Amino acid sequence: MEFGSIVHLAASAVNVTQLPACAVSRIPEILLYDLSNFREMFCSVVMYCRKMRRRQRNLRMPQWRIQFCHGGVRVTIMCIVGCALDRGLEFRVVNFLLGSMAFGLVVMRIFFKKYLSTSKRLGLDDWTILAALVVGIPSVVIQVFFLTPTGLGKDVWTLDIPMLLDFGHYFYVMEILYLTLITLIKVSLTLFYLSIFPGTVIRRLLWVTVAFHITCGLAFVLKTVLQCTPVEYNWEKFDGDSSTTGHCIDINASGWANGVIGVVADIWLFALPLTQLKRLRLHWKKKVAAAIMFLTGAIITIVSMLRLKSLVHFANSYNPTWDQWSVVFWSTIEVSVGFICTCLPALRLILMRMYPQTFKPDSCGSSSPASRNFYRHNSISRIADEGSENDLVNLSQSNLVPAHLQDSLKGNGRVGD
Repeated sequence: MEFGSIVHLAASAVNVTQLPACAVSRIPEILLYDLSNFREMFCSVVMYCRKMRRRQRNLRMPQWRIQFCHGGVRVTIMCIVGCALDRGLEFRVVNFLLGSMAFGLVVMRIFFKKYLSTSKRLGLDDWTILAALVVGIPSVVIQVFFLTPTGLGKDVWTLDIPMLLDFGHYFYVMEILYLTLITLIKVSLTLFYLSIFPGTVIRRLLWVTVAFHITCGLAFVLKTVLQCTPVEYNWEKFDGDSSTTGHCIDINASGWANGVIGVVADIWLFALPLTQLKRLRLHWKKKVAAAIMFLTGAIITIVSMLRLKSLVHFANSYNPTWDQWSVVFWSTIEVSVGFICTCLPALRLILMRMYPQTFKPDSCGSSSPASRNFYRHNSISRIADEGSENDLVNLSQSNLVPAHLQDSLKGNGRVGD
């Protein structure tokens, strides 16, 4: 059958221009009848939903539920789209793949640092990323098993009121969890840089960066918690009942503010360590390797920029369960990529331990014995740890440096102010 769905309309003098184009393709003359018999005059309007979907993938209603009163009885005009698209499976697959990868890398990082490294202890950056993992696990569970089944990726007019209220609940919780996760990831990456750069100026800048991330994170979490008055209005506004009262700040504007600040912070975070490369007493090939390691942070920045596009309809849509899919989708990718990027340096160390012949320490060093001896004793990248972790990438896990060398490294100031 060519026709995709049915729109149930209460027979009333409703402005049909407020309905989607597919809903007004054939309006029966019965709508012109006397309103006194409106309860008996419901009619079915056949919509060319599939045809319209092909023309305009993201079809929206200016108002997905239209209510009016007649004779003391509230009449609801509701669009029930039987052929609506469902992007839930796509989201589940991406969430599972990226979430599993992020979880595995964090677990390997923590296990390696705790049991296989020289120091056998965790740094502040490790504890922070572990805290992020603790928050991330329930986040994935809510997204896959609660948020998606309650309508994420579906048209809002295909859902009943209880399901929409549940969607509002879970989306509200996910906003808070996202802000917490992205803050912890940025703080962990900054603390990682603090563990490898001993210069006074760079360390001051990094501590200021840590304070900035924590302050912004707390501010936006608090904003999200209190963005609607009363708090219950965050989800009760989805019921379409005009008797539900409440007020929210401009959530779309605050979402854009958080997104733009996040992009700027990401650019700062991956650019800051690059300024220190010229101060490293390293062969140029090792400097290139270090630059590549630090530039992995640019991946997070790119994803953050791509996420900005999804904010166009954030908290500003008449089809929230469909439009907010993009926000949740890109936020999930951003968080997962953040986890992965913070664990890449540790992954390099693990690979060096597992395949020492492949990752030879001198493979990109100087060919001169005298030069190799100079780098071995004077470069911050040379660490006395079984001879297999003396590549520049050891900067990424400086708590592998024996305690008696850490003070001397900082004192020598190999990475200057």
